[in-house]
Amino acid sequence: MNATIPCTCPPNKDGEPRHAEDTVTFRDRLDFQGAVTIRKAIGLLDDDAGADEVLAAMSIKYLLLGITGWSRVDDKGKPLDPSRAAIRAFMDEHPDDAMTLVNAADELYAEQVLLPLLQKAQASSLPTPTSGSTSARTDGSEKRPRPLRQSSTSTSRTDGTATTSSPRDGGSSSSLSVTSAA
Repeated sequence: MNATIPCTCPPNKDGEPRHAEDTVTFRDRLDFQGAVTIRKAIGLLDDDAGADEVLAAMSIKYLLLGITGWSRVDDKGKPLDPSRAAIRAFMDEHPDDAMTLVNAADELYAEQVLLPLLQKAQASSLPTPTSGSTSARTDGSEKRPRPLRQSSTSTSRTDGTATTSSPRDGGSSSSLSVTSAA
């Protein structure tokens, strides 16, 4: 795919523009390594990186990995190689034109890069329904426990009586007093 921007090349010796516009050629689709590189670059951002930083990192990588050619020339009229260094210099020197290219690249590559990330995020955040009971299963041969019998009460005297009392201030400590029955 090709995108056009106003000519950003140095002017001719007479001051006239070299041409009316520059043509930038993008890969139709990122290769596997390019797509993975962008996804990994997103993963390397700080945990507190916002959506704006994620999108900016993607945009820069789209241009660095997506541009395969352009009509830009140097001050002598020789074609400029679209190397990473040249692309970075272009972005710094012509930010508005770089944004035009980012928008074109975003249309080309966003689905290829973002869709797998979104699918991964969605899969990790969805609740997983259970089928059937989650209770422990038995084969039915185990006996149920018998209910406990009620204890009998004794009418005999005890040797001592204990009482507890709460402090008046509402604290949680308790005091124990023991009296002896004779």
